[in-house]
Amino acid sequence: MIQTNQPESAFPSTFKSLSPEEGQTHRWGMTLRDYFAAKAMQGMFDYWHENPNLEFEHIASCSYDMADAMLKAREA
Repeated sequence: MIQTNQPESAFPSTFKSLSPEEGQTHRWGMTLRDYFAAKAMQGMFDYWHENPNLEFEHIASCSYDMADAMLKAREA
């Protein structure tokens, strides 16, 4: 059984737990949200080179906003 209360992984790797709860499966890997944010950030750095006054925190925040929009579009 895959735990559904955890975010979806971009590159999932599953294994059976050795814990007492038999049948429990764990997923590891970067979340899909983090993966989308990293991809969005790559494109934003091109813009940053033209506008070096932008704060890295602003770029990071915008990257996660874009990732959230991509996840919402996937659900549609």
